[in-house]
Amino acid sequence: MPLKPKHNASASMAGYLFQCRLALLHGLQMAKKKPNGHISIEKFDDIAFENDDLSLCLSQAKHSVNPKTLDDMSVDVWKTLNIWMSHFDQGLITLNSTKFVLITTSTSAEGSAMSLLRPGTSIEEREQCLLLLRNAAHRSGNMQTAAARSKFLALTDEQALIFLKQIEVLDNHPNLIDVMSEIEGEIVLIAPSHIQLAAAYLEGWWLGVVGKCLIEDTNASIPVQHIIMKANEIGKSLGGDALPIDDPNELGAKGYSDDDEVEMFVRQMRAVNLPDRIVRRSTQDYYRAFAQRSKWARENLLLDLELSKYDASLKDKWERKFDAELTTKPISTETEKNDMGRDLCLWASQQSIPLRNIVEAWITSGSFQGLADRLQIGWHPEYKTIFAKELSDGSP
Repeated sequence: MPLKPKHNASASMAGYLFQCRLALLHGLQMAKKKPNGHISIEKFDDIAFENDDLSLCLSQAKHSVNPKTLDDMSVDVWKTLNIWMSHFDQGLITLNSTKFVLITTSTSAEGSAMSLLRPGTSIEEREQCLLLLRNAAHRSGNMQTAAARSKFLALTDEQALIFLKQIEVLDNHPNLIDVMSEIEGEIVLIAPSHIQLAAAYLEGWWLGVVGKCLIEDTNASIPVQHIIMKANEIGKSLGGDALPIDDPNELGAKGYSDDDEVEMFVRQMRAVNLPDRIVRRSTQDYYRAFAQRSKWARENLLLDLELSKYDASLKDKWERKFDAELTTKPISTETEKNDMGRDLCLWASQQSIPLRNIVEAWITSGSFQGLADRLQIGWHPEYKTIFAKELSDGSP
């Protein structure tokens, strides 16, 4: 029988991803009402919406893989109240101007304090909520909630009611998977034919932005307008027959290493004595282009034989350039042959030949290097002789 791991982080990871997806969803929704607002993750709270650095809405996000029932003594309830009361104690917020939202996949027990804080409940129900929470605070002996209960009991009735009037509980909330479906619903008009892909691209960008904000304390807030701008950019890249293009730095492609010296495309560059700087840059182009082309293929965005036709067009351009170089330049000495090869490789690295809507030098350069790796093209005018063995056995 396989042993269960002592520590399972899946629930925590689901919680963090839920929080990030929820922030993205609420950012998309907020854009319709307050397009000039800002959103932050774990600055004031799990999720905060701000205006001029004043928190207007603080949200606590609670995700449970196996949702439970919240009652008046639940640890999650008191931990959440404690966090909000601590913000007030530290002077970060004022009760009258701040809205507090508990978003949870769990369900509030009927008749419990949290059930009386759902949107639309009356003042009388919130007054009843105060009585229930005070009663629970006195009766509970849970040490995990002792500090929170003591802090709540120290509030006057007037302070506690002001606090509770600012709270909304959104229980039985859609889970991690369903929140993604809601995000897709928010952006369905920007790329109706590729909605899941558009949402995946937007989330990938969002996670990168959130990660940067968490690490760089200097800019912990994200303008809501940035979410809309990115969503529209993704929509345009997926509109009609367009191909989306990734930031080459975010493709996860490897860079040059000494191990690459055995690769045919590197050996071809070494055959004409290209400087290391050019070899490294061209190697980077090769791996980035390979990663982008592979991603398009995985996402079923390519037409039949589209890459083959693109490579054929590159090969045709190389043949024309190769023949022109042989015809117009004196090429007899080894130095002249190397000079021609270097010029030809540098020419290929500077081309930006369209692949559908994509016009990127690194795609073209990397694709040329892919052809060189398969010995379909070469830089040295006698590359077929130099690599005759590899051509004959079909293993460049």
